Formats: sequence, structure tokens, C-alpha cells
Amino acid sequence: MTTPPPMPLQPFIPLPIFPAPPPFQQTKEEAEAILLSGAGAPLPPAVRRHQQRVLTHVRDVLASTGTGHRLCVLEIAGPIPRIKIGRSNDPRARIRAHVHEMNSYQYGLIDAHVTDPVDDLFSITQAENEAHTGMGKRYERINQELFRDADFLYATLWADVAVMVQLNRLHEDTE
Repeated sequence: MTTPPPMPLQPFIPLPIFPAPPPFQQTKEEAEAILLSGAGAPLPPAVRRHQQRVLTHVRDVLASTGTGHRLCVLEIAGPIPRIKIGRSNDPRARIRAHVHEMNSYQYGLIDAHVTDPVDDLFSITQAENEAHTGMGKRYERINQELFRDADFLYATLWADVAVMVQLNRLHEDTE
């Protein structure tokens, strides 16, 4: 019985190196600067890429947290920066519709947040009203759901707390 000859060593071929995508905050700042300076239509690729990144994040959050009514907080950049707080039982489709509409007016989505789900329409409506009332005390309203030059983190805090209050009420009512 003979042993097979040893296998010759293959030459080392390095794998291609793909650069990591830039951090979210960096692409957000770039998109915001473009939109604040008055981007034309169609929006530049850097803005569209960042919006896609935001939409992907929203999709991932929704996939991992179940279904139900939610508050959505949208940070919108453009000639007049704004925050939108609204409710939806299909946040992904609703946010996509908002992006399509705002892009036609040279505004762009630069960040988004969705709250935990709430099971009933009454509770999410109450949470939405509480979030709007809280934001309206500090920021100028453009309309019922839009706040001019508002802080995104402040808006997400209002939305999350308003939903938590409603979830706590639902829990207390079932005991």
C-alpha cells in the first residue's frame, strides 16, 4: 500500500477587502446638510441611500417587535426642518408613503423611531394626543402632527413615554 504524495501548498490569495459603510450618524449629517441647503429634485444619491438605511432599520425593528398600533416619530430635513409624530397599524407602509410624498417637495427622512406596539386604537390615539400635547408645549406646530425645528430625541421620548403610560393603564385595567 502506497501513500499518496503530499498535496502541494496553494499560493495565498488574500480575500478582497470591502470598506465598511460609513457610520449612521455620518450619513445622517451628510443627508441633513444637503437637504438644509436646498436639494433639488430628484434628491441626490447620498440622501436616497441614507433614507434607505433608515427604512431598513425600521423594517428590522418592526420584524423583531411584533404587530400592533404604534406611534412613529419621523425626523424630516429640508428648508424647514420638522418632526412628525403619527400613529399607524402598518408603520412600514405609512413611513414609505411619507418618504415618497416628502421627497417630491425636496424634504427627506433622516431618522425614524417606532414605539412598542399597542393592541387597541383607543390607547394609541390617547398616546398620540399626549405626545402631541407635550411637543406642542415646547415647539411651534406646523399642523397637528408636525413640529418646526424640533428635537428628534425629545420627540421619541414623548412618544415612548406616552405609549408606556397607555400600556401601563391597559395592564392595570386587566388586573
